[in-house]
Amino acid sequence: MKEFCKHILKRIGIYHPIQSWFRETLFSIQRNKNRRQYQRYAGSGFTCNVCQANYIQFVPDWPSAENRSAIEKNNVIAGYGEQVYCPNCMSTARERLVLAILADQHSIQGKKILHLSPEKNVYQFISGKATVTTADLLPGFYKTIDGMVQKQDATKFSYASESFDYVIGNHILEHIPNDRQAMKEIFRVLVPGGQAILQVPFSQTNLYTIEEPGIHDPARQSALFGQKDHVRIYALADYVCRLKEAGFEVSVIPYEDLQVYYSYAIQEHECFFKIRKPV
Repeated sequence: MKEFCKHILKRIGIYHPIQSWFRETLFSIQRNKNRRQYQRYAGSGFTCNVCQANYIQFVPDWPSAENRSAIEKNNVIAGYGEQVYCPNCMSTARERLVLAILADQHSIQGKKILHLSPEKNVYQFISGKATVTTADLLPGFYKTIDGMVQKQDATKFSYASESFDYVIGNHILEHIPNDRQAMKEIFRVLVPGGQAILQVPFSQTNLYTIEEPGIHDPARQSALFGQKDHVRIYALADYVCRLKEAGFEVSVIPYEDLQVYYSYAIQEHECFFKIRKPV
């Protein structure tokens, strides 16, 4: 019955607006709850680089029961930990890392940026400085972030080659069955010297990427990959190798070298991938 109702709502074009409204409502409720509960932690310690609020500690987030086994077994760096959400604005650790890198190490003023599955805080930061195109395979989920979001398949963009200076896709490749083709498409639409921000969950201990690209079983995906819509857990070295195979120059900034950003409560142990299309 649930799937039938979902199908009908999609047919009449209101499924994604309803889902977006429901998510925004839950988000607002949780944000207001956090603001009340964390008033006692206001003070020096961590600073949110989205809203500039200061707290001694941020809000933790831990994997649910169905996801925990895969996350812990494979030692996945996937966005969970002690300091994940800003108590004031609910920015996430993974957003704060990307924003810190963009603000500190990149000049995006006047650039052309393709932002895939746009995250609200990242989008708001870049849209005031650059010409931003947003896109997703299911754009209805992102209309509240950008009403002009386009429907695009990352494995076959409609964009001309060398159309963008940057492509930002924060935690998207682990969702895409044919990730290698998506990497090639991202490479294609970047200008020579263009850069991609493509953070993903990864394992530093696994020697091989665990994946099942054709899987369509949410319960099994949670059990294998730690999230019901993931199709893989990248091994760190293999992820870098796949990007290089697509043509990119890649270097990895380890978490230990990101100390200047620790005060933003970035994801513990997350490295940053510097990804560039050669000139």
